[in-house]
Amino acid sequence: MNKLLINTPQNVNFEYKLAPVGTRIIAFAIDYGFMLLYIFALVLFFDSTNVLEGLDNWSLWGIYSLVSLPVFFYTIGTEVLMNGQTFGKKIMKLKVVKIDGTRATFYQYFIRWVSNAVDIFMSMGGIGLMSIILSQKGQRLGDIAADTTVISLKESLNLKETVFEELTVEHTIVYPEVYKISDREINEIKDIYNTGYRRKNYEIIKALAAKVEVLIGKKNEELPEKFVAQVIQDHYYSFKNN
Repeated sequence: MNKLLINTPQNVNFEYKLAPVGTRIIAFAIDYGFMLLYIFALVLFFDSTNVLEGLDNWSLWGIYSLVSLPVFFYTIGTEVLMNGQTFGKKIMKLKVVKIDGTRATFYQYFIRWVSNAVDIFMSMGGIGLMSIILSQKGQRLGDIAADTTVISLKESLNLKETVFEELTVEHTIVYPEVYKISDREINEIKDIYNTGYRRKNYEIIKALAAKVEVLIGKKNEELPEKFVAQVIQDHYYSFKNN
């Protein structure tokens, strides 16, 4: 199973693609590379300068511990500040989310971070890898404990697939008021509509539907996503030969 299906309170289904194991491993390798690069830069700096010369062992230990904190807190720090992503995950287009697809909390990031000791470092990644493979929702032990998973943000649907897939020459215009919408505005509507689906954010689509109501001067009596899709289709059909 490589997909996670979520049903919103508005009874709209969003489909998340679970992050492939190989992609997660590459993302971890990239993060590990950043951490090693940071340590290498520190060692190079201290070796090429005399800033630590003359210090006793306790002082050296304290300084090295202090400057190593960014490596120690790298994972939880980046995931909290970057909304579920480390630099490796961002490069590989992955993201940590709650199992219902919403944004994870600090507590959940913390649980995943603490679990790294068992999932990754104590077992050389073996326990985490086995857990991801065996779990139906692509969860390592830290994800199971935190009720999270890792999804892929790579686009798997586009406007043509979602909006125009059923548009035919027999298309019936439901909202003739679309003439009030300019080409620039309809393009913005398309972009926002796609963004809502890509981010799996139903609030974006609801807000967009409210804005479209104002633009065409007509109240929406359908589900927001169907309303916006219909308006886009009507505009496309009305002006396709212009």
